[in-house]
Amino acid sequence: MSTLREWRHSPCLMAPTSAIMLLIILIFSLVTLLLQIPGIVIGILLGPFMSRGNWLVEFLYPWGLARWGHLKLLQWGSKTKNGVTMGDQMLHSRCIEQRTEVVQGRVYIHPLPQLMDNIGYLITCVPLTKGMRKGRSASKDKPPILGILVDVGNAGEVIEQVEMIRDVHYGHFSLDIEIHAILSTHKHHDHTAGNKALVRHELFGKALKQVCGGAIERVPQSNTFVSDGYFISLPCVKGNDMNALVSIECIAAPCHTRGSIVYNLRNKSYSDLTDDMFNELGQEGVFSYLFTGDTMFSGGGGVPFEADIEFPSDYRMEKKTSKSSFKPNAGVLSIERVFAELLRRGISDRDVVPHGKFCGVQQMMLLPGHEYTLDLLQRQFQTESANMNNSGWNKHHPAVFFELASQYFLAGHRRTLPKSTRLLTVPTTMQRELKINPYYRSLKKRGGHFLTSLITWYHHGNRNGKISSTDKTSESVYLTMPLSQSTDILQAKYSLKSPSSETVWNSNHEDLNRSVFTTIYSQDLENIINDLKTGKIESTSAAYKLSKLSEKLEEPTVQRRPVPNTFPSEKKMYLGLVALAVLGSRPSAMTKRDSEEMNMANPVTNTDFLLISKSRLISTLFRLGLFLNCSHPSELRNNDLVQMIDLLWEEAREGFEELRLDTNTENSDLEVQNNDVDNDLLELGALKLILYAVPYNTPSWFSKFCMPCGTTSTASSRAKLSHEKAKNMKVKKRSGGELVKHDIARCPMCSYVLGYPNHTPEECPRARNSPRVQVTNNSPSPPRMRSRSSPPRRRNEGFEIRPLSR
Repeated sequence: MSTLREWRHSPCLMAPTSAIMLLIILIFSLVTLLLQIPGIVIGILLGPFMSRGNWLVEFLYPWGLARWGHLKLLQWGSKTKNGVTMGDQMLHSRCIEQRTEVVQGRVYIHPLPQLMDNIGYLITCVPLTKGMRKGRSASKDKPPILGILVDVGNAGEVIEQVEMIRDVHYGHFSLDIEIHAILSTHKHHDHTAGNKALVRHELFGKALKQVCGGAIERVPQSNTFVSDGYFISLPCVKGNDMNALVSIECIAAPCHTRGSIVYNLRNKSYSDLTDDMFNELGQEGVFSYLFTGDTMFSGGGGVPFEADIEFPSDYRMEKKTSKSSFKPNAGVLSIERVFAELLRRGISDRDVVPHGKFCGVQQMMLLPGHEYTLDLLQRQFQTESANMNNSGWNKHHPAVFFELASQYFLAGHRRTLPKSTRLLTVPTTMQRELKINPYYRSLKKRGGHFLTSLITWYHHGNRNGKISSTDKTSESVYLTMPLSQSTDILQAKYSLKSPSSETVWNSNHEDLNRSVFTTIYSQDLENIINDLKTGKIESTSAAYKLSKLSEKLEEPTVQRRPVPNTFPSEKKMYLGLVALAVLGSRPSAMTKRDSEEMNMANPVTNTDFLLISKSRLISTLFRLGLFLNCSHPSELRNNDLVQMIDLLWEEAREGFEELRLDTNTENSDLEVQNNDVDNDLLELGALKLILYAVPYNTPSWFSKFCMPCGTTSTASSRAKLSHEKAKNMKVKKRSGGELVKHDIARCPMCSYVLGYPNHTPEECPRARNSPRVQVTNNSPSPPRMRSRSSPPRRRNEGFEIRPLSR
């Protein structure tokens, strides 16, 4: 050891040795760098293609090899993850007993768990029992139970579950379930792999004549190519007419795939039912059941594989201005536009129940294609995911956070049960998704951006008094920004339900809208308990106060509003324009060919030419609950905010006649084509000019050479004209700041636990012998450091202290 120590510290030996070792390291580093250069070059060249990796899913996924690999992977995952055995199949959930009643005693929806976490559905239509009692003794003369399947990923699992559903739920009828149609939401193999086997099945394939899919989707075995607004032809066999009870409308959802379809099942309204049928069914109200596939899940949405490419620069907000372009069909924006479409078309305005605060969202049920609830809710509590989805909890009401936490706890309970007893967390309701789904929370936030700009625009330019003000509270929407509606169960029952048993679990909208947990402020409960103990209130008054405790969580704890006498900043204007595009325009196709086949709007290359529908914008804001005192569409005409929107459209039409929409444009909104299109549709650029005094974007030099001549000349002329108009418009100072007010005395999360004085002799013994005071500016400001040069502040400066009568 001593010899080695001598060598290690000998300069004669270690100096050349160290030099040789350094040379060897440099040589190896240089060789490694040279070997990495080809990879670096290849990475630079392939970077643009790799960022568009979703193309691989769109074009290579339909191949047979990809189908085989995907299904094998799902089957292997199902065997290792799931444990509910049904014959030779392994199911991920127990739900044979579960069904949703659409029409009492006639139409039901049964969930069909498949593969690793897929969910298909069986829609059944039971014949009238009265008709079966009138001498139809022979089995062959009895009308069958009609069935429609939604998304068949595994034919074997579906067939076994359909047979068991027949025995458990409909065994007393002694009838078979005839499958007449398959509705495929999109082309992916985990939703369509069972179509071929089911069509060729010796029993179920006899009546199966219709396989529906998007017109551009290439769904296996598809023979009915549906598009936006198409109504499915429902079966009618031996008097069992499904068309007389329900309808199924197709809603195009170009996001997860270009031709995705959401099937909207609705029961017939009062006007559609005959007197005999109404007396037989006792049906009350119209409800919708949206089969969303991979478009929407409980707590999230599907990956936009076939939407436009979204780059990191597209969602970086630091450098966004009113002149920044954006892609309405890309990434998150494509998801939000589809979500807004489902919110608006789920239930028609004429079918909204005029009761409570709910705007019709309590009448919509969502049936997604996967059991992803637990994972999606868990992600929202992660900081990075929360920021990306605009879920900063300090900007929401407490009720939003506690509803999300409640549903996460509930989903964790159901999905962590033993494998043989795991329960589904779906169906869900639109009323609940407005709180727990980050995309709907983002839509509400975008609605707030637009309404803030709208109110600022209205008070600027001497427009006060141009509307008949009937609702003073509507303008406070930008102060409180209500992000949810009350979750109390409606007192009136809008649909009847058949009784349940241990083997048959019937549920409807009323059951799914019911909260499992209720969160309240502890001090409010203690106050009611103390009042009951002292006899200050009666039991009926206490019961009413208890029923209203949860609504207090809907109230804002921090109020925000823009700086007075200022216009929105560049970033705020950009957010307002994006809000108009997302909330006011219908989802557009990815290509012009897609728009023709799917009956959708054409894509636009310049967002200034994107058509915004006034009726669509108002309806979406109404469904989001941003019109505070409106619970039915008939009340919208008297709302101040709606009148401001009408005034905005009126000024855009009358003051800028040259920028009016050409009613012959190919981008016209199909839903208003029978109405006054010219009064309903405006280009986003025209609204930008009126709302923010910002002209149309001037086409770039590259566009002038590459775009068609007509398009370039139109864009250039409108940009030039709008620049002249903008010069004559007076614009105040722009500011991105906001005023924030926090009233400590009234904040239920601060006043009682921080020792803030309540100024009552009963709660403050020291105040019994001193005059009671009231702070008129709500709460004192936090203490601030005073410089030596500043004059001393007087005691109680900034506050008005006045004695109160005892």
